[in-house]
Amino acid sequence: MEKNKNIFDSYAENYQKTIGQCLKITGYDASYFSITKIRKLRALNLESSLDPIRILDFGCGIGNFSVGFKKYFSNSVYVGVDSSSGMIKEALNKYSDYGEFYEAHSSEWKKQPYDIIFSSGTFHHISHDKHEGILKELSSMLTSPGKIFIWEHNPINPMTRKLVNDCALDQDAILVNPKKMKDMLCRVQLSSVKIIYTTFFPKFLSFLKPFESRLEWFPMGAQYIATGENFK
Repeated sequence: MEKNKNIFDSYAENYQKTIGQCLKITGYDASYFSITKIRKLRALNLESSLDPIRILDFGCGIGNFSVGFKKYFSNSVYVGVDSSSGMIKEALNKYSDYGEFYEAHSSEWKKQPYDIIFSSGTFHHISHDKHEGILKELSSMLTSPGKIFIWEHNPINPMTRKLVNDCALDQDAILVNPKKMKDMLCRVQLSSVKIIYTTFFPKFLSFLKPFESRLEWFPMGAQYIATGENFK
């Protein structure tokens, strides 16, 4: 993982506040988006929410997703990893009761395979020439069957581009085209690879949210999920 560690180290203690300022235009706060993603993930993995599983959060930041995973995947073991030592320190301070946290250079998080690998808003902070190698390594850490879910900002959406341009945490961001991400997941030999578009409506249009599931094919969602399965 090759995020700009200096940026994230400096924002670790005020991460939630900074993200909240970036998201203000949507009408929602960071916790809303976090829990919405976990709910969506459970909807896509209903069978996994019932059985003991191992989940990797790749690029976990301060570890706030661990709370949602504990709630919606109550039998799971959550492991968070991040390249920022400041973020991991904050995660251990706040969420150590919810899972395990490691810096990316540690080998501890690589010792056992995972049933679900989850990553949210991480790859646009990593040099694009590193993406395929990272995805290949992550796919090799999946159980069979195991699934990977990559949440990324959609560069086609103009509101997304504005949010990224205005957010201090995204000063190094280079957004990832969904087709490119899909092609890479295919090249690392995952099966059932697809793109799911999501996050279509700001808060003032929240009454339309029940229709989001019908728009997963429409490439104007603010975010997308790239997913694939390991059947090796």
